[in-house]
Amino acid sequence: MESKIQQKCLACESTNSIPINLKFGYEGRKCQNCGFVWAANALDTKQLYDSAYDKNSEGFIWQDFLNVHDRMKSTQQVSLRWYEKCFIKNIKPFGSGNILEIGCGVGRFLFGCRNNGWQIHGMDISSKAVELSKDLLPDGDFQVGYIEQSKWPEASFEAITCFEVIEHVSDPFAFVSKAKGLLLNNGIFAFSTPDWDSWVIRRHPRKNYWPPYHICFFCEKSIKALLERAGLKIIKIKRNNFPWSETCWPRWLRILFLPWLVYTGVILRQGGGRIVVLAKKV
Repeated sequence: MESKIQQKCLACESTNSIPINLKFGYEGRKCQNCGFVWAANALDTKQLYDSAYDKNSEGFIWQDFLNVHDRMKSTQQVSLRWYEKCFIKNIKPFGSGNILEIGCGVGRFLFGCRNNGWQIHGMDISSKAVELSKDLLPDGDFQVGYIEQSKWPEASFEAITCFEVIEHVSDPFAFVSKAKGLLLNNGIFAFSTPDWDSWVIRRHPRKNYWPPYHICFFCEKSIKALLERAGLKIIKIKRNNFPWSETCWPRWLRILFLPWLVYTGVILRQGGGRIVVLAKKV
């Protein structure tokens, strides 16, 4: 219910927010200052994401997670997503020091980092996910839980990543502030998140893109407001040019509507549904 939703913006702290109807009957609020949209966190997050690794769960596909884990273990190769490659391209030298991934899942991104020389550390609120990561990366350092409760000392990492995580957290400022504290000076904080400025995210057909899974909806302006408030210096913000897999359409339909997808993404500047951010602790 709307009464459970905090009135003050979680990104910029403005009190100028209005009610907004989200998909599948959920209610949220939108900040009139920075454009941030948020909803109430109605369910226990740990239980919610442990269920993602349960073969009997709904909304997530257990076999997908298991296939990724088994494929990496047998082939010793990993296929990275474009937003992960964006991080790699912008970190020079890549593969130097300690890296922490928040929301490490089955260890797919850390697998690639280890192969490039990083000392790898991972955290996930799902104990089942961490078990799979440890099985794949026995030389890694893993913890189960929330980053705000982590046991690593301050100033431990040269880089911290959290791809497709921040949209799930109930207090993004506390989350970013904790990550900043764990970074060394000049350390890099990198994350990706769905882009609320893109029509494909505002109309996304999958239930796991909406509450209780996604409860924070960022645009470029709200990301800038949050990071400035946390005292991080933005190095780069990148949006993909136009939606493709984000549409969830069959491939033939995407090809048919490609000119329209390019028009909305590039000409109308709505992007492709993802934002990648690199920031620095100074």
